[in-house]
Amino acid sequence: MAGHPLNVGIITYHAAYNYGSVLQAYATQTKIASMGHHVTMIDYRSEEGERYYRNLYFRGQGLKSTLADMTMLPVATKRKLRMERFERFIRENMRLSQNQYHKPGELGKLADAFDVAVSGSDQIINKHSNELERVGWGYMDPYLLAWAQCRKISYASSPATMTDEELDRIGPALARFDALSARERSACGKLERVSGKHVEHVCDPTLLLTSDEWLEHVPVGKTMRETPYLLFYSLLRPKRAVGVFNQLKELSQRIGMRIAVLTPMAGNVPKCRELVNVLDAGPEEFLSLMRYAQAVLTDSYHGTLFSINFHKTFWVYTEGTKEHELGTRRGQVLQELGLTDRIITDFTQIPSAEVKNGTAIDYSAGADVILQSMRDRSIAYLKKSVAHQEN
Repeated sequence: MAGHPLNVGIITYHAAYNYGSVLQAYATQTKIASMGHHVTMIDYRSEEGERYYRNLYFRGQGLKSTLADMTMLPVATKRKLRMERFERFIRENMRLSQNQYHKPGELGKLADAFDVAVSGSDQIINKHSNELERVGWGYMDPYLLAWAQCRKISYASSPATMTDEELDRIGPALARFDALSARERSACGKLERVSGKHVEHVCDPTLLLTSDEWLEHVPVGKTMRETPYLLFYSLLRPKRAVGVFNQLKELSQRIGMRIAVLTPMAGNVPKCRELVNVLDAGPEEFLSLMRYAQAVLTDSYHGTLFSINFHKTFWVYTEGTKEHELGTRRGQVLQELGLTDRIITDFTQIPSAEVKNGTAIDYSAGADVILQSMRDRSIAYLKKSVAHQEN
């Protein structure tokens, strides 16, 4: 009945050392718990995921990947501290299951443990994610809730780069869900085709919480709070990092401000006055860097979302064309919120005055209203889907 607390189990990429992954898991847990339910984050860490995130080097991804990892040897200490901060955040903030699970078959022990099982968010139904790329299709079963003997719902799960043929393989499993949703509007139609069910368009879990709620729930500290800085958060690889770092030095000199560089995949930032390497940031430090940044420059999906949620002056950088960027998941969000003018293709397109003033975007003029509407619709979907309430 309505208002009755339920036992809800969530399964997602909660233990990936990725800011978006961990914070989306935390947000989903927090929002469902706020509805009065008993929430458990299923501590499922696949063997492949553990190998990818816990090994700093030699992760079994081939020579090119190994060589890229080796370029990070000079910052091994920062990488270890980053890992420790992620684990501490997960341990202290997630309502973890009593046991940890590593193989798909082990989850059968939880078949009758919950009233509702929630799958998502993140790329948990993308066979090309780090956790699933190099293993068999059976390793997606935990996220398709094959183990659950209860009500099954998905929240904002993304198939990302899956082809139509690949999606056909998971269609029957999706058809057994009681409620489906996706975070990219473009994914809704694809998942409806293979499941034969309506797929609700919802926002990423990190947007379920307002910036005030984030600051209320997570202590963000004072990382680089003392002096103005621009935050550069990027998923760039070592191959093109040198050229980008040189551009950042020039940008720093032009805006008269240091740049905090957070590049988890290319963390060997040159030691110089202009750039500050914050590779050791965990989830709390990431939120702190976002909160206190004068402006943000990013090529990350979640970097974009947190910039918007925290009302930052920001730019989304793409090496392609603006037209191509509009077709990405970042571009889709920017279009929905009327912020496509924040896309740039060159750092020289960043006006110094906008960085220094930090007031380039009037969020109240439209983006806030649209975002709150998205948030309200998404929360309504969660409420009715979890509690099995009719509209």
